[in-house]
Amino acid sequence: MDLKAQVSNVEEVEGKGVAHNRIDGNALLLNADGGIRRLPIPSSDPNDPLNFPLWMKAGIIVSSCWFAIMSLAVIGGLGAILETFMELYGREGYNPNTILLLSTLPSLMVGIGNYIVLPFALAYGRRPAFLMAALCLVISTAGCAASTNFAGHLTGRVFQGLTAGATESLLPLMLTEITFMHQRALVFGLYWSFQTAFSSALSLGSSYETAALSWRWYYGIFTIAAGIGLFLGIFFSFETRFSRPATSIDGHVIVTDEFGVTRILDEDEGRAYLAAHMSYDSEDQYATPKLEQSYTQRLGVWSGKSPRAGRIIIEAFRTMMQSLTSPGIVYAILVPSITIGSAVAISLTYNDVLENHYGWPAKSVGLINIAPMPAAFLAMAAAGYGGDRITLWAARRNGGVAIPEHRLIPLIIPFVTGIGGMLLYAFTADNSSHNGSWAGPVLGWGIFEFAFVCTLITSTTFAAECWPQNPGPALVLVVGTKNIISFAISYALNYMVTAHGYKWSIGVLTGVFAGVFIAGVPIYFINPRWRKRHAEKEAARKSQSSNM
Repeated sequence: MDLKAQVSNVEEVEGKGVAHNRIDGNALLLNADGGIRRLPIPSSDPNDPLNFPLWMKAGIIVSSCWFAIMSLAVIGGLGAILETFMELYGREGYNPNTILLLSTLPSLMVGIGNYIVLPFALAYGRRPAFLMAALCLVISTAGCAASTNFAGHLTGRVFQGLTAGATESLLPLMLTEITFMHQRALVFGLYWSFQTAFSSALSLGSSYETAALSWRWYYGIFTIAAGIGLFLGIFFSFETRFSRPATSIDGHVIVTDEFGVTRILDEDEGRAYLAAHMSYDSEDQYATPKLEQSYTQRLGVWSGKSPRAGRIIIEAFRTMMQSLTSPGIVYAILVPSITIGSAVAISLTYNDVLENHYGWPAKSVGLINIAPMPAAFLAMAAAGYGGDRITLWAARRNGGVAIPEHRLIPLIIPFVTGIGGMLLYAFTADNSSHNGSWAGPVLGWGIFEFAFVCTLITSTTFAAECWPQNPGPALVLVVGTKNIISFAISYALNYMVTAHGYKWSIGVLTGVFAGVFIAGVPIYFINPRWRKRHAEKEAARKSQSSNM
């Protein structure tokens, strides 16, 4: 199919717009009447994920959330029963820092898993990638339950972490592909909040399960739950990969890339995008009317290889590296990195704090996870619903144009609460007076978990919008790298606590946390200038190419 034919197939959509000097990365989220545009615009194809009926979208959301909850709960729930493994493997000659790898190494593997699961999903479809991850979670969790030595146990934990990588790359992509831009902060809010709340609820019972049954049944129960997740995935996690046709509205071309990220281009950029990305091997892509797939057809595991699979994957990794030139992307990596690292670090200490400093019985340590449950839903309201309201308010003040940096404003909330929660935990963890209340570390943990969920929601939505050329790979870089950096942070804290105690160690961590968040103020002003300069360079490059 030639370029002229491709351009002629761009769907024209009527709309009232406003003139605006566009900077790449901005989005015309509102029309001239102040109404919200539904972007991306659904196509006429009945198999378009945006056209899925409510029950299908609900099935995808429920199966995604179930998998995310179970995978993250099983890798993150060891804090309450860590002392059990210290005693078990300490007798075998392993030192505490090595045993801690059971809890910290899966976090690193989650980051690496992003770079494995998502490329596979881009090449072969979201559904087969999701089902493979769900199956692997069942097998690896059962393997942990049946392990007879430390090496076997750690191997199972590694594969659990790799599998859980889907929760931060593949599953957000699937949710993106069934929602509109103005809904995504709320949807991501629900996603992260339900993860935190229900994984906390599951961790709540981990110490009781271990005391009443054994640590093997901790994994046994999760194996059963993961099996239910596999069942949900088979019957309700439908394929969301869709080659969305470009649409034209108010003189702009709206395109959606392979990562589900929507961009608004001017006519020249639209032509260049079509020339570079549209498929040449499917001339009947638009001419042939599509028939709606039956439910039975949608249950097929194999959805077919992408016609540009190799190119998509190579280009994705190239763009990941290129996106590091963006101040916004670097910031979007650092903010969740320090937040997740701090959360994991604290979760590794509360077992010692509550047992040895406050005299809690080992079986009751999991009760600390009551606090994050309401905190998660409050975070959803603050950063999810509230984040969308703030973006719309800022867009109305900006002539109907939403800029990615508007997403940074809600970070004020986790900045304040995160510092407060960490300091409360730091100054009460030691209980040096021996008459302090356990409410200090418990409330500190709950407040910080509120900040944790707020940060994940906000940084995910910001990362999806702040890299103008190809935001999808940039988002993968953010979600993958943050787990790798957070692993280093959490692993280092154990040595700091041993040498300096909780107050000093978590106090230092709080200072780093505050410094990273404060860097968002200059980023708010610097990143739009960088995007403008980047757009000008791209325009100059294209102009030179066209004149050659």
